[in-house]
Amino acid sequence: MNILVFSVSIGHGHNQVARALETELKERSHTVQVIDALEFVSPFFSKVILESYLRMLRFTPSIYSRLYELVEEPALFDFTSVINNLLSSGFKKLVVQFKPDAIICTHPFPTGLLSALKTKLDVKIPLVAVMTDYAIHYLSIHPAVDLYITASPKLNYHHKFNSISEGKVAPTGIPIRKKFAKPPSKSIAQKSLGLVNLPTILIMGGGLGMGTPPELIRVVDHYLKQCQILIVAGKNESLYNELKSSKFNNTVHVFGYVDNVEVQMAAADLLVTKPGGVTTSEALSLGLPMAIISPIPGQEWRNSAFLVEQLVAVQFEVATLAPKLADLLNDSLRLECMSKLAKQLAKPNSTHDAGELLEGFLK
Repeated sequence: MNILVFSVSIGHGHNQVARALETELKERSHTVQVIDALEFVSPFFSKVILESYLRMLRFTPSIYSRLYELVEEPALFDFTSVINNLLSSGFKKLVVQFKPDAIICTHPFPTGLLSALKTKLDVKIPLVAVMTDYAIHYLSIHPAVDLYITASPKLNYHHKFNSISEGKVAPTGIPIRKKFAKPPSKSIAQKSLGLVNLPTILIMGGGLGMGTPPELIRVVDHYLKQCQILIVAGKNESLYNELKSSKFNNTVHVFGYVDNVEVQMAAADLLVTKPGGVTTSEALSLGLPMAIISPIPGQEWRNSAFLVEQLVAVQFEVATLAPKLADLLNDSLRLECMSKLAKQLAKPNSTHDAGELLEGFLK
């Protein structure tokens, strides 16, 4: 089968999910093409959107929060429908040339465009919307979507609230890289990273390196005793360089952007992170308890609320993070319970299961 996968390079999770599905479907002998929908519309537009998104999150998160809420209000939702109709024509040539047997979208933006295009052309190509967070955003809900792949069956109440028929919802989990289904043991992971057998905290700020300011690391290091800290700075080179040149009380290992996150997570007892959908799904697959900080307004607030409700994570304010982390790290019973619940909630085979589902659905 020929399959088009549309993503958007805002954040890191949407592309990760797209690539995970691409790998899985190619292993099943399908032809797959992944396209960045914003880049396809306009590279300049894509750059402006990404830079504006990052600036808004860094300097005016309250504005982003309000915009996120506004697009769920009927008046503005109707406006986005008009935009979808206007921009969808540009995708017609691509669809006609590639002749896809199915279209998969990992972000609401292309989901809306392709839904509008399907309706406009009256074509029967199956359209699949993949949720990359622990919620279903209104912008992903369109009449021309044939299947929604969601993060968890515990979110099934969403489709009832949003008038989505039960047959259109498949809670197989957020697709993550398959290596998370078979991670190394803790001892092997620690050995490969040059660690010793001490309580280990992994601090991540997302693929863009946000959420881990140097002063926060120093305060955490001051409070914690006899432990080792792993820090993944992502693509934030200035953060990486500053931390690498810093002195700490504990043993601190600083990494930039890494492709062996499963090893880092397997070595850790606790993850301090922003609650991105992909990162938290990966942590769940390893049964790794989470301490959530600095959630992005909107989707990450919802992710955090869900994970805290499921007792697999706690959310701490940055101002009190260090002492609360120290307490949590010393509470072995609580960490053990969080780990067990995380494994129950996890979907480590989500990408394989999505591949199986898609093949059956498209036959």
